[in-house]
Amino acid sequence: MSTFRRNTSKSPLLKLVSIYVVLFGSLFSACATSSSQTQPLSSHAHPTSTKSASSTPTVSAASTPAVAQLLRPDLERGMIYPGWSQDSYGTTDTTWQQGIQTIQTQTMATWLEIPVLFTQSTPYSTDPGPGANTPDLTAFASGVRKAHALGYHVFFIPLMGVNTAGGWAGIIQLATQQQQQAWFANYWNTLKPYAVVAQENGVEQMSIGTELTWLEQNAPASLWETLIAQVHNVFHGTLTYDMNWPSLYLPPVSWLKNPDLTMIGVSEYISLIDTSEWIAPSAMPGLWKSKVGAFIDAFSRQIGKPVLISEIGYRNTSDTLYDPWNAQSPAPVDSAAQAAAYDATLSDVFADSHIAGIFFWGWAEVARLDIQGQAAVPVVHKWYSR
Repeated sequence: MSTFRRNTSKSPLLKLVSIYVVLFGSLFSACATSSSQTQPLSSHAHPTSTKSASSTPTVSAASTPAVAQLLRPDLERGMIYPGWSQDSYGTTDTTWQQGIQTIQTQTMATWLEIPVLFTQSTPYSTDPGPGANTPDLTAFASGVRKAHALGYHVFFIPLMGVNTAGGWAGIIQLATQQQQQAWFANYWNTLKPYAVVAQENGVEQMSIGTELTWLEQNAPASLWETLIAQVHNVFHGTLTYDMNWPSLYLPPVSWLKNPDLTMIGVSEYISLIDTSEWIAPSAMPGLWKSKVGAFIDAFSRQIGKPVLISEIGYRNTSDTLYDPWNAQSPAPVDSAAQAAAYDATLSDVFADSHIAGIFFWGWAEVARLDIQGQAAVPVVHKWYSR
């Protein structure tokens, strides 16, 4: 839950065949000798020859420099730096515009997730729309262009807030099908302008929604299928839906298998421990694999498509593995524990072919889940550049 809330093959070596003919003649002796020699070739050696003092110098082909191949080059190496104002991501948001340059340098992230927060008045209302914390279309477009200019791929996700205490998208509940139809219609009217701008500015990937847990499980599949088609007609990049982590334990709803959804995202904040305590870093990879990785793999097999970790984070506290979704904790500051949790997560993610990518929540503006200036940053760099 959010807190607001090629493989490429090497080119074959070109084999150069050189024929060296050395003519030895003497105008002054009765003995004349001529010889020619061709050296055997291999992918590791260039032809050589024995030259006399009078032979023409030969020029050998330059060696092809070795190109480092990233581990799992197609894995989406992502970072999230959310903004909570109408000007967020725009040219006047210089902190963000400079920050994403720092992210790239310090983490080697190749994907940037740009969230846009919408809101509605109550969990039971049908009035989703922009709010005071929603970046406007001009600022959103500017942020996408800036990210692309730096070489990022962009992942656009809509978030939903509710203007009540504990107002989170997952608690939106609508009793009648008429209300549900009204909600989906208004939601699409809100989302469509951003989907259009995303398409016009070359956004590579988009979510149709985030952590809409009750609607995900209870609204008719036909409403979701219609929403997928509406988004797909406007936005032609990769589509996903970002569910919250408890859905990993439930049978997948039918519309998640819609072929227009290339992968299914998950906000992954599963507690790896049952009590607030410090855990040795050496134990973390095993905990992550058994309590998170195993469920992701099973879910991926059920839906027949990869899973994207669209949001994940850990606090810089000694109890970072306990209720990691909670951006606040009274536990002591422990940047090393946060870094160890990042390292354990990435060690499992890079080894898991069911996982298509990972996006960390987040760089800044996410309370104690921030990693800017923390020991987790070089850990991310180590894995993203591996």
